[in-house]
Amino acid sequence: MSSAAPKHAPGAPRTPFALLVLALIGGSMCALLALNTASAANEVRRHDLAVKDAAVADAAVQLNNDVNASAAPQNLAAAAAALGMVPADKPAFLVLGADGKVHLMGSPGAATAPAVRLVSPKSSTTPSKTTPTSSTSASGSSTPSGAKTSPTGKTTPTSTPTPTPTPTPNTTLPGGPR
Repeated sequence: MSSAAPKHAPGAPRTPFALLVLALIGGSMCALLALNTASAANEVRRHDLAVKDAAVADAAVQLNNDVNASAAPQNLAAAAAALGMVPADKPAFLVLGADGKVHLMGSPGAATAPAVRLVSPKSSTTPSKTTPTSSTSASGSSTPSGAKTSPTGKTTPTSTPTPTPTPTPNTTLPGGPR
């Protein structure tokens, strides 16, 4: 008995088995190529959507900043002045009580033209500092500037409204307000 390679049956050809193995390997390579191509196409689509998403987010932030800027007190005051509106001297408020009755808080007064000219925030002029001076009337008495002298000779101080500081609008950015 010799140890030789096993002999195949005389009618069993090796070619169909080799072709089957080659077809399976070739088919799996084609499937792998198709999956890789589909994955790359999905990645390109994902990248395009991420770019569009970033552009939309930037536009939303810009619109939000525009809304905040237009709602800033100085811009509202300038828009109201452009429409001919003036600030009220003595505002009054209606308060609804717990019993359902309406109460008037304060005493209403007529609105007058503003004493201070509103300056646009885009203006490059800077206000100059002024110091109060006194003027001398014909009788030799000293009258502080900003005071009125009545026909009876009494001096009454006039009040000029002090401008209220305008807060900086909060801007909400990704990660929270700043």
